[in-house]
Amino acid sequence: MNSDPKVAVVVISHDTKDLLLECLSSVFESASNDDIETVVVDNASKDGSHEAVCRAYPQVIAIRNQANRGFGAACNQAITATAAPFILLLNSDARLTPEGFGALLECMQANDTCGAAGCLMFSAEGAPVVNTRNFLTALNQPLEQSGLTGRIGLRSLRRTHRPTHGVNLLDCTVDWIDGACLMLRRAALEQAGLFDERFFMYSEDEDLCFRLRRHGWSICHSAHGSAVHHGGASTAQNRLEMLRQFYYSQMLFLLKHRGRASVALYAGAMKTVLFFKRLIPVPRKGSREELAERLIALRRARKAQAGQ
Repeated sequence: MNSDPKVAVVVISHDTKDLLLECLSSVFESASNDDIETVVVDNASKDGSHEAVCRAYPQVIAIRNQANRGFGAACNQAITATAAPFILLLNSDARLTPEGFGALLECMQANDTCGAAGCLMFSAEGAPVVNTRNFLTALNQPLEQSGLTGRIGLRSLRRTHRPTHGVNLLDCTVDWIDGACLMLRRAALEQAGLFDERFFMYSEDEDLCFRLRRHGWSICHSAHGSAVHHGGASTAQNRLEMLRQFYYSQMLFLLKHRGRASVALYAGAMKTVLFFKRLIPVPRKGSREELAERLIALRRARKAQAGQ
């Protein structure tokens, strides 16, 4: 490996061995070994992920945690263990396409004010995946869950953001991009700070982008490259707890950036939307059970947040 790499590739792993190896394979196919240093932080996997990485990729810096520290804390471990000017975060259940790495690096190098960059995202089946969103407010998430945003033109009331790529195939007006595939500028992190480790899972990427934007950095989305994301490979192992973490993290984001009243409004609006959606006939099998599970998770998250 080059002693002066351009990019530190950071992969956080938790019981996704096969997908993790596929992820690393895509990294070395998409990027030149001379350009990168690669760090895998294993959050207490029990499926042999750490050992498999050490065998298959001895050039990788492999860090093993004895407990699951969460995504943000593990990313901070890797970021502080590296020195490259750019950092690529890549989920263990994601993989770069051949042009993905180059597109992200080019975006960062061509735009000095870009603090974070993402690219197009597709599912394993090839369907487009939305990975750009507007910052959370007390109402935009509940409105989107209700299905009403299709009739609303105001961006401030929408949670999902559809990027508008110009002639250079970039949109640098994005609020935030999912951390499943996200390149960061180390100089920007030195100003805005690393991940807030209070976010165990979810919203840590949104919080980071919020702070980057507040410090004057732009968040850019490039249509030059793409990545594939299986999605939910780790979180599906304990769905109810992950849903609780999802709602708790959203409340933590609102409390941190918009105040306690915003948390109460969000929790009430989400509860109302989920409750009434259960009363409406839905075609998909298991929908009512899923909504009931979400209501339980929301109630538990609100209780945990209120106890802080």
